[in-house]
Formats: sequence, C-alpha cells, structure tokens
Amino acid sequence: MTFTRPLLCCAALSLLACSCSTLPSRPPTPVSPSTRFETAIRSIERADPGSPASLDAQLAYAGFLLGESAGSSCDARLNRAQEQIGSVAANPKTRAMFPDGWALVADLEYRQHLARAACGSRTDRRDDLLAALEAARRAVTVHREEFDYHSMVVMQFDAATTLRRLGEHTAALAALTEALRMDREYGFRDDARENYGLLLTWRGEPAGAAEVAKLMRDFPQRQAVFSFGWHPTDARIRLDRRRALLSAGRIVHSRATADFEGRITADPGGGWTVSYSHRLSAYEPGVWPSERIPKRPELVFSPVPLPALDFKVTAAGAFDGITDSKSFETHVAARTVALIRAAGLSRHEGAGVTKDALSGVDGALSPGILASETAENYQLETAMWIGAKLEQGAWYEVSAPLLLPGASRFDVPQRIEFSFSRMVPCTSEAADDKCVELVLHATPNQATVNNWLADMGGGSPDYRYMDYAAAIDTRIVIDPATLLPYAREERVYWYVSLGNGAADKILQSEHFLSTTRYMAPAPK
Repeated sequence: MTFTRPLLCCAALSLLACSCSTLPSRPPTPVSPSTRFETAIRSIERADPGSPASLDAQLAYAGFLLGESAGSSCDARLNRAQEQIGSVAANPKTRAMFPDGWALVADLEYRQHLARAACGSRTDRRDDLLAALEAARRAVTVHREEFDYHSMVVMQFDAATTLRRLGEHTAALAALTEALRMDREYGFRDDARENYGLLLTWRGEPAGAAEVAKLMRDFPQRQAVFSFGWHPTDARIRLDRRRALLSAGRIVHSRATADFEGRITADPGGGWTVSYSHRLSAYEPGVWPSERIPKRPELVFSPVPLPALDFKVTAAGAFDGITDSKSFETHVAARTVALIRAAGLSRHEGAGVTKDALSGVDGALSPGILASETAENYQLETAMWIGAKLEQGAWYEVSAPLLLPGASRFDVPQRIEFSFSRMVPCTSEAADDKCVELVLHATPNQATVNNWLADMGGGSPDYRYMDYAAAIDTRIVIDPATLLPYAREERVYWYVSLGNGAADKILQSEHFLSTTRYMAPAPK
C-alpha cells in the first residue's frame, strides 16, 4: 500500500519551475534540486514573512529528500530532511493551523525513521524502527481527527509492516487485521484486496487470486440514498467552538458555547417551521481567551455569532426564508455587550481591554451575519443532500458559494469535495448504525479570492503583499431517511496578510462541533 497524499506547495513549485540565465551564450550552471527548494523557501519568506506557505515548502523539501531520487549521501540527506520536519513541528504556526497536530509531519517522520533503519547501523536499526512505529501510530490518530480516513488506513498498514520488520509477528497480524477492519468500515475495496493477500502470506497460507476473492465475497458495497422526510420534533442543540490564534509567537485559545432548544413544526400549508428558544440563556461568545499571557496586554477575540434564527422550509425541503432575523440579531448583540461589560473589568486589568472587546461586537454581529450563517448551515446539513445517491468511498465535487472563514461578511465560490465515508450511530447512545457520516473539504476559488484581495487593498502600496488562504474540513452525521442532522464537526484554518509587519498577519484555526438530540414534541 502506498501513501500518495499531495503537498500544498504551489508557491514553492512555481518558483522551482523557473530558471533563467543572464549569459545565454554559456551553458547554464546546474542548480541542484535542494538549492532550488531552499531558494524557494527563502523567496516565500521574503515575499510574505510568516506565511504558512513556507511551512508547506519545507515539508515538500523534506518529502523530496526522503524520496528515492535524492542524490546525496544517506546521512546528509536524512539530516537535512530531519531539519525541515523539526523546524515545521516546532513552529507555532503549525499549531495554529492544525491545533491537534499536523498529520503530514507524522507521515514524514515515519518515512525518515524508516529510511534511517534501512541505511543506518545495525545497532540503531531497532530504535529507528520503534521510532517509525510510534510516528505511524500517531499519524493514524491525527488523520482520523482530520477526517482523512484513507490516509489513516494507510498509516495503520504501515504500522503493521513496521511491526513485522521488528519481528513482532503476532502484533503485526493484529495490526493488519485492524487495517482490514477499517477497510471494511470505510469501503476501501482495493486496499482490502491487497491487504487480504498480505494477511494470507503472513499466515503462511495460499494467497492466490481465488483465496483473496473468497475473503472478499462479503465485502460491503454500500450506497446512501437521501430523502427529505422531516416530522414534528423537539430537539436539544449544543454548540462548541474552540479557536486558536497565533499572537506574538504564542498560541492563544478561546472557547464559545451555547445550549438551546429547537422545534420543528408542520405548517398548515405543507411546509415546515424551525424555531428556537432559550438561545441566549447559556450563550458564551468566546471573547476572552482561555488563558492569559504573562506580562503582555490581554487579547480579545471577536464574539462568535449564534446562527440559530427561526426559519421556514417548503414541503420539499427548500429553504424558504428567515423569520426573526432583526429582532434576534439585536438581542445577541445586546447580550454580548452585557457579558463583556459584566466580565471585563472584574477579570482583566484596564478599561482598554473592555473597549477592544466591545469594538468587535459590531463587526462580528453585524446585520445579516446570523441570517447568512443560518441559511448556509441548512444548505450544508440538509438541503444539499435531498434526493442524493452516494456510493461509499467515492468522491464527488461541486462548486458553491460559502462564507469566507475570518471574513464572514463575504461569500465566494468554493470547491467542495465530499464523500459518504461510513455508517455510524446517530448519537453516542444509539446502538444501530442508522446514520450516514459525510466528509467535506472546501477551499475558496483562488481567482475570486485574488479579486477580493485587490478590492480590499484598493491599490494602496501598504497592501501590496496582501494574501489570504483558507480550508474547511467537515464531517456531518445525518439520518438519510429523514435528513435530520445529528452532528456537524468542522476544522477550519485561515490566514490573511495585510502587509509586511507581524501585526498585519492573522493565522487562526477553529474546531467547531454541533450536536442535536431529537425527542417527541412537548405536549401543548
């Protein structure tokens, strides 16, 4: 099984593709690939100091050094790869972009330790293999958290083969069996066929096509068919948004939460009304960081909006408009201001902190923000799937406008890749796998983003290095028979550069989790 995850290093690769000579009459001096990578990394840092693109370029360089085509000695090549990987792993930007760990770092560490075991001394071989095993296991966990399930299974396979090299045959069989269990859960048929053949070989049994085909007979072939079938119900909704922001070289965390009740009722005309109550009684806007930075001014986050407006849908499930936008938006802003005034001076020194917090309310909770987020949430969690038929493990692609992370007043076309990953229980207490887990990956259309950046910069030389990048990874748990959503989890990162100064750069990540529990309607 091979690992083929692409590296996000467009800037580095475009620079690597360029070559020129001021002396056309002479043959150009050969430039080594390593020199090109190092030059590209320096060029990115000069063009936009602090850009996360430099981290991507460093990982691309490490991946190249660990490849078979790298032409220097083993020790020197692996030492340079280790320098690049270690530099990225220690960089606080890494933790801001991927607060639960960077899976690609673990993948590359696995390859690095495996390469050292192959070309190092026999004395150190076992230690190198043990280090590779630990990196593979860590990568399995991080890939699962990032909803990259195929890479997760690949690294589980790599852990099994590493155990085999260590001579741990029983543990290797158990690890490979676990990889096959994952293959069956997530529908990775091609991987399972390969893994079954290896499993038979490791057992010392015949491993021909007929034997593998026999094991593959009951391999699940799943299809999810989605139908809009709402019914009257009450619900309890829990929202939890954790944010990480890179500030002065340190990571600062914030947490916003809300608990409230919802109700779906049938309209006499055939549509449906979604209404909410007690929305602000347990609302924490996440303005204050979770921890303080000693000897530094306090930092405040902008309030997290509460996209829980009442709305209507048609009998067929089409979104039919917000019903309480202005009134609730006013209440959210007033509630947030009251929380800031009540908590600011009692928990933090100085009126300036409270002033900064209050100044962020108007922008974060401006009119239309909650309405836009409410409509987008319904589209992603319900309307997008009406009438869909998805094969497990297949990837599909659409383009649709979504709000920009960190700039929620703007929506731009985004490339949305999605897949039916597996069947799961609808809630943690449910026994049966009745719900479908969907995985989505969204990235903004770069041409549209460039136009947006140009409009924002207004031609000012102060914004000539302005840049923006974002990505959203989402998992949704939904009942395919009703299209009632039970959970939505998102991992979002975004970066914006407004100039050369450190104060003009923002690097932030978010981990959002929404869970819903449905129950019978309350008696009238």
